[in-house]
Amino acid sequence: MLKPGKMQEIAEQIQNTTLQIVALQEIRWKGYGHIRKKDYSPYYSCNPETTGQFGTGFLVKKEIEKNILGFEPYNERMCKLRIKGKYHNLSLICVHAPTEYTDNTAKEPFFEDLQRIQDRIPKHEATVLLGDMNAKIGLEDSYHNSHLKQTRPFRHTLC
Repeated sequence: MLKPGKMQEIAEQIQNTTLQIVALQEIRWKGYGHIRKKDYSPYYSCNPETTGQFGTGFLVKKEIEKNILGFEPYNERMCKLRIKGKYHNLSLICVHAPTEYTDNTAKEPFFEDLQRIQDRIPKHEATVLLGDMNAKIGLEDSYHNSHLKQTRPFRHTLC
């Protein structure tokens, strides 16, 4: 989304839908914040020192911006948006998880941060986890070249 006009292009696409909030990954901007536009507002959490790496956020239509209770940027891989609900508030967590092939020294802090964020959400509040979990779809390595291939057409695994 570093190219000029990309955010506007995405906003124009969702204007033709009933979507009110869109979770974004790979924003690739610098820093974090909230930009008020005419028809929508991007909330973003990116690398504080450089552009071009990761970045998560939300694109919120103007009609529901009055229901936003808060935005919390954590790092370039996750952020949280709180929304006022009729009966219960809602916390949306946008993530961009490390891939399966990423070193465990990078994966562990990601999942520790995610757990810390979830632990701070009030128990009565609904929570939705959105984003790119880098799930691996297909046969696990243990099922390759085995008779189980025929009885298990596919398996879902998360990193």
